[in-house]
Amino acid sequence: MYSFVARQPILDEHQRPVAYELLFRKGLSNSFPDISAEQATTLLIAEQFLSQPIQQLVGEHRCYINFPYSLLLNGLADALPREQVVIEILEDAEPDDKLFSCVKSLKEKGFRLALDDFTLDPRWERFLPYIDVIKFDFRLTSHTDMANYLNSHRHSHLTYLAEKVETQREFNQARKMGFTLFQGYFFSRPEIVQRKTLSESQMTVMQLLKEVNSPELDYDRLEELLNRDLSLAYKLMRYVNNLRYRAADPITSFRHATVFLGQQEMRRFVSLVSATSGGENKSTELYRMSLIRGRFCELLSLHRHGWTDPAEAFLCGLFSLLEAILDQPFAEILEQIPLSDSIKQALLEKRGELAFYLAFVTDYEELHWDRLKLRASKIQLTEDQAINLFMEASKWADQVMASH
Repeated sequence: MYSFVARQPILDEHQRPVAYELLFRKGLSNSFPDISAEQATTLLIAEQFLSQPIQQLVGEHRCYINFPYSLLLNGLADALPREQVVIEILEDAEPDDKLFSCVKSLKEKGFRLALDDFTLDPRWERFLPYIDVIKFDFRLTSHTDMANYLNSHRHSHLTYLAEKVETQREFNQARKMGFTLFQGYFFSRPEIVQRKTLSESQMTVMQLLKEVNSPELDYDRLEELLNRDLSLAYKLMRYVNNLRYRAADPITSFRHATVFLGQQEMRRFVSLVSATSGGENKSTELYRMSLIRGRFCELLSLHRHGWTDPAEAFLCGLFSLLEAILDQPFAEILEQIPLSDSIKQALLEKRGELAFYLAFVTDYEELHWDRLKLRASKIQLTEDQAINLFMEASKWADQVMASH
């Protein structure tokens, strides 16, 4: 499965890129899809921030994301990495008290905010102390009005961005007015970027939606559902990582992650991923192997009672094939999800008890029977018992896959 995003650079007065505006696309066609602004933003966030490290798309630059009024009020922006995102408030947003409170809250949390296609409406004046960037449409707004506005606010903290700059003459005019950021076809048309992404099971998402909207969270049921689907598990960890400024402890299980988020954030997360859940085919064998590995490592941990946490062992096995699924090295993947040191040590350094479990399952997959017997004897398992554990893990994985 692939995601598509249009990436247009935002340049400084020396025409050097300092940020990118990200725009949702449904395919390689460089035009806005026939969906609502709310759907476009939700899909963009789910596909570009929860499935892959955003640094692979924009490097260390900031990225500008369009936010309609309704999505600002429901708190979706909280799930984004505040150090790298500029939240663009769309021009049709109503500058009322609800939006004002929301903007103040986002600013207090450390987000940068921009007013898109600024209309000079005086009702925005009280918002300005909390705004970082004002974007003017250089072709639609009167040049006299823009020049007067910049002159009257020249000593403020605001940065001014001229968009839809399409000629050298317009670029020179904008610079003379006092604009310091620029965007438009004169510099670059939006570039379509195709990225490999994960899909999730529609059935699992629907079940999660039902669970998170019940009066009380059933953490056992949530953990059971998350154990079934690698893509949901990975996106949950990415979501938790984007909220990491609230806590420092590593995540050791899905129960830990759901308790950390709480009901409101879990509802927000499930609502977000439900927007992109569909019937697309998965890389079936890799997903099945991931499930087998997770369950097998969990069963080994249960056999080795007290040595490791079974939930942590499951997580380690489940994520052990992400390199192949995402076409990324573990070093990059593990920077994006808050896993425990034990799991990171196993995946990156091949050390520790969890690494032993992974080596055990790898030997079985590759039919290294001599090494398998040796590993089994080290933890007081017979060869037949080890095979039975693997068969149990395979049966469980097949049941999960069949339920999808």
